[in-house]
Amino acid sequence: MSIAGILSNRGDIYQTLVAFDWALTVLSDLEFQWLEIDSTNYLVDDVVIGKSDGSLICCQCKKNQANFRAWSIADLADELDKAALALAKNKQAQVRFYSRSEFGSLAKLREYSTLHANEADYLAKLTKEHRQTNSDLAARIADQVPNLSTYEFLHRTSFEISPDFDRMEILLRERLHQMASNSDVAFNALCMRLDKLGGRVEDGNLSASTQHRLTKDDIKEILHRSGAMLVPSMDISEVRKSFASTSVIGRHWHRDIAGQRISSPVLGELLAAIDAKKRSILLTGLPGSGKTCVMLSLQEALEQRMQVRSDLVPLFIQSREFADLAAAQDRQAQGLPEQW
Repeated sequence: MSIAGILSNRGDIYQTLVAFDWALTVLSDLEFQWLEIDSTNYLVDDVVIGKSDGSLICCQCKKNQANFRAWSIADLADELDKAALALAKNKQAQVRFYSRSEFGSLAKLREYSTLHANEADYLAKLTKEHRQTNSDLAARIADQVPNLSTYEFLHRTSFEISPDFDRMEILLRERLHQMASNSDVAFNALCMRLDKLGGRVEDGNLSASTQHRLTKDDIKEILHRSGAMLVPSMDISEVRKSFASTSVIGRHWHRDIAGQRISSPVLGELLAAIDAKKRSILLTGLPGSGKTCVMLSLQEALEQRMQVRSDLVPLFIQSREFADLAAAQDRQAQGLPEQW
């Protein structure tokens, strides 16, 4: 493959990583509802995000400037034209420029504009450097939208510098890990779907109406089909406290004969399987064969280990204590948290 082809592919990857970050925001924040990639409905179209109040965030993704120079107004002329038109067309739209290269004087001017509460104050206090940048930007905007001021443009536009590809992926994986179980599989599934969304490649599991857009429910379904579950964010100390409280229920079980307990070799086998990181273990036996006794001994052994290991949090649920309770509220009143 040619260098130009490789660079084009890296540009596509960069856009997908930016879209992935927004997909997680759509997934986790009630204010955000959907996203599109390479949209056909908006002028700034690389990634478009819709919010519940009808407002939009339109993202322009520029992998990097040649030789990693800072972007200038001349370099971004076409993109700035589209941004100005998009802002003029939709008063609820915002524009975000993304790149791994700096945005130089444009970003400095945008930062300077945030220090002033109104346009008159902004214009009155422009420095010599900012005055030139403001003049160049005003000339650029006037070609497309004469009635859009630089102050309004800057207040509705932002410039974000991204880290390297590997760092972007690490941060996304960390973020997803805090939101969903089986996060590595979920990451790959969502990446694949975002790639298909940009290429308008049909996914047989989604309806035709969603081929150009992913909604909050679509993203949840992608994770569900990958084998991942959304998990609530909880303080680890609260999790340990909740597990300990639930594990106490049903523990009063007669396990001795004349004051003596008979050890079972099955306990050692279960601990060995846990040490081998087996993801699931099934203990079977006839009624009265001692399954409950073994499980209680296992819980006690794990609780002893927990005293010296911070990565272990055992949870014991005695299901017979809740078997006759049909409603989640009743089980919760009995001590089983609603999440379970």
